[in-house]
Amino acid sequence: MKLRLVTAAALCAFLAIPGGMTTGRSAQAAGDSTPYGHSTEAEEVDRFLRALRTIRAQYVEPLTDRELVDIAIKAMAGRDRYSAYLDDGEYRQLQASNDGAFAGLGIRYEAHGTRVRIAETVPESPAEAAGLRSGDVILAVDQQPVGGAELATVKQMLSGPEGAAVSLTVLRAGTTDPFEVSVVRGKLRIPSVRLAAVGTVGYIRIARFDRQTTTGVSMAIRSLRDRIGTDIGGFIIDVRDNPGGLVQASVRVADAFLDKGTILTARGPGRGADKTYVATPGDETDGLPLVVLVNAKSASAAEILTGALKDHRRATVIGTTTFGKGIIQSVIPFDSGALKLTTARYYTPSGQSIHQIGIQPDETIVEPAAEDGQSAQPSGGIPDAANDQAFARALSILRSR
Repeated sequence: MKLRLVTAAALCAFLAIPGGMTTGRSAQAAGDSTPYGHSTEAEEVDRFLRALRTIRAQYVEPLTDRELVDIAIKAMAGRDRYSAYLDDGEYRQLQASNDGAFAGLGIRYEAHGTRVRIAETVPESPAEAAGLRSGDVILAVDQQPVGGAELATVKQMLSGPEGAAVSLTVLRAGTTDPFEVSVVRGKLRIPSVRLAAVGTVGYIRIARFDRQTTTGVSMAIRSLRDRIGTDIGGFIIDVRDNPGGLVQASVRVADAFLDKGTILTARGPGRGADKTYVATPGDETDGLPLVVLVNAKSASAAEILTGALKDHRRATVIGTTTFGKGIIQSVIPFDSGALKLTTARYYTPSGQSIHQIGIQPDETIVEPAAEDGQSAQPSGGIPDAANDQAFARALSILRSR
């Protein structure tokens, strides 16, 4: 009986992934003996089961059937750095992040040499209430040093349930003695869009693409046009340090600035993976000039928006070459968690793949290196034109028009 259960579990692990994917390769029909490579499906399943039994019987530590199958699923799912098998907690965290709401401290942090530095604190967040600032260096989390640790490890150390406290050992610029800060994780709803009127220019900062972003951008356009009036000279769209997010959100934001034409073409091996997204009639800005600000951390969905506006000559792109993530992941519920799999490549309206290449700006302006203890990007509000050459150039272009 136990052998049958193991066999069933292993078969599910090996076979269920393709059949369960909405955008992946379709599973073969029952009885189809078409070979995968140089062997049949049945031969590969048999090889898998022999490996499972050998590892279970001879590995130095005891392993349960569930552990072995989980290991196999994670290995199959992790074909690239963007694909993974998410457990229930990770899946719920991803869903909350896509909604723009999650439990956390309210900080954005980055690697600074071998240290971890706070790049931004969210207004009205637990971190701000505890007195943390942009530029603070996190030396330890709950007395565990983080120097030299991967950011993914730091994220895991900082993550936890709402209402639970975490202790941070912090070093502040201009001081020599670290101090301890206790921060209680809280429910965060962080707007993905910020706006500001800079004279006759509208500034729209998009931090990420989630389910709030499309509405946020449309509201920003209307608000800025009402605030500035008929003298408005155009919009700056700032996607610097934007890591991406939901493809649909970036497509809809691009549609807000385009009246016609292709926004994105996706191509993948699975049924339904090939898609072309086309702009609907109506430009919410009525054709006002646009400048998009990018840098090497503008990735994925941020590159979809940038590529669409650049290829249609709808915007001038200023900054440095973008990150270069030209692939799409699908999140597919699986057991109590989910599979996040790379299921397609995407192409800009001109047919270009930007994967591992990035998007070249129309005007290259390299950002100055951040001084020790200070963030390269402002923690809130608008950039300082005196210290931000790309932002200053964007203002100059739009004011001249």
